[in-house]
This record gives sequence, structure tokens and C-alpha cells, in this order.
Amino acid sequence: MKIRNVCSVVCLICILQLALSRSEYAPERKEKRILLNDPNLINSQMEDLKREVQTLTLQLSKLQSTHQSEIMLLRNMITQSNQGTTYIIWGKKSCPSINGTSTVYSGISGGRLFTTSGSGTNTLCLPHNPDPTPSDYPKAYQGNYVAWGTIHGAEYQFTYRNIAVDDDVPCAVCLLMHASTIMIPAKTTCPTGWTIQYSGVLTAEQDSHHGSDFLCLDGNPEYMTEGSRMKDYNGKLFYPVRAACGSLPCPPYTSQQLVSCVVCSK
Repeated sequence: MKIRNVCSVVCLICILQLALSRSEYAPERKEKRILLNDPNLINSQMEDLKREVQTLTLQLSKLQSTHQSEIMLLRNMITQSNQGTTYIIWGKKSCPSINGTSTVYSGISGGRLFTTSGSGTNTLCLPHNPDPTPSDYPKAYQGNYVAWGTIHGAEYQFTYRNIAVDDDVPCAVCLLMHASTIMIPAKTTCPTGWTIQYSGVLTAEQDSHHGSDFLCLDGNPEYMTEGSRMKDYNGKLFYPVRAACGSLPCPPYTSQQLVSCVVCSK
């Protein structure tokens, strides 16, 4: 009996302690429920979320701006890597296979007649397959007559290796990707870091003729196979160029020396 009474007392004590513990935590749980339903708390949390969203939006905008700049830079690099330069090789029908050079087209050297004071002063590389002129092409009138410029073919005026006087002069337009080109007179070699595309003889019109541009003729020139060789039709004429001492210092130049040239790429 005593043991049963003791057990009963212990059980009663445990029940009382459990009840007390529940009564202690109940107000806290009720307070939490009240806080969760508090409009001020909700508004505060919403403001915090808005600030976080604004911060994330700003960061995203900065990242997009940075990536757009990188994309534009990459596009510019790609565009620049696809760019190239063109030059004309005079006296040859095709371009040298140097530095990835390719032939855009093979042509016929042409310019104004050597006795003509007007017309164009530069030398052109005319294609072998000209397109027909439009029927409504305009005409230039000067007073009571029609005025125009005239373009002629070109001839060598000296004999050198494979060519002879009055042979017609071929040319080719060359494309070199990812590089620049320069013609250097009075040189047969290129500066350090540059590659020789071709070297040869500096040419121009004769002193007593109307002037033209200085052109670098390939050192192993060819002649046109269209038409007959060595026919004296004149037109644009190629003469070698020589040095004259005076304002051009001698040395390093020598009087009457023929001037070389080289076309370089980098």
C-alpha cells in the first residue's frame, strides 16, 4: 500500500510539472502568433525584400553592362581579325604566295597617254572582263563638243630579263589578311619584323612626259599574252627611275643610280 501511495504521489508531481511547463511556454507561442499577424512586421519585411530586389537588380544591370562591353570588344576583335589589306603587283599576272596572300583578280595595267596633260594621273589595274556600260551613262559636255578622259594600256620602255620594249604590262590585285603593306623605295629588304611580298624596280614616266605615280615593278616581270608582243601603241609608259644628286644627298645615294623598291607586309 505504501508503495502504491508513493507511486501515486510521484505521478501527481509529474503531472503538475508538465502542466506548469505548458503554462510557461503558452504566452510565448501566443506572442509569436500575434507578431506574425502584425501589419508593421509584414510591412517591414516587405520593405526589406524590396531593398534586396533593388540591390540584386542593380548588380544584374552592372553585370549585363560589363558583359555587353566584353561582347562588343570581342566583336571588334573578330571584325579586325577579318580585315586585310590590298596592294597591286605590277608586271605580274598573279600574286605571290607569301603570308597567305591571295589574288583578287589578274588585270591589265592602264593609265593616260604619256603626252596627255589631263585625264587621270594614277595607274590602274584594269580587269580582263569589264562589265558593259549602262545605256543611260551620262556624257560630259564642254561647249559644243563632248569632253572626256581617256585610259590607255601600258607598255614597258626598257628590256629586262623576260620583257622587251613595248611589251604590254600585266598586273594583279592582291589581298593579304590580318596585315598591312608598304612600298619602300630604294630598298630590296624590309625592316625587321616585316616580310617581303616582292621587290623590284621603281618606275615612272619619262622626265619629258607628263608625270605619273611611282610604281614598284616586280623584279621578274612578265608580259601580256593578249595581242602581239612589242607593238608600239604607247599609252601609259613604264620607265626605270634613277637618282639625281643635289637635294637628294650623295652619298648615301649615287648619281644616276637606278632606284630599287620593295613591298613589305606585317
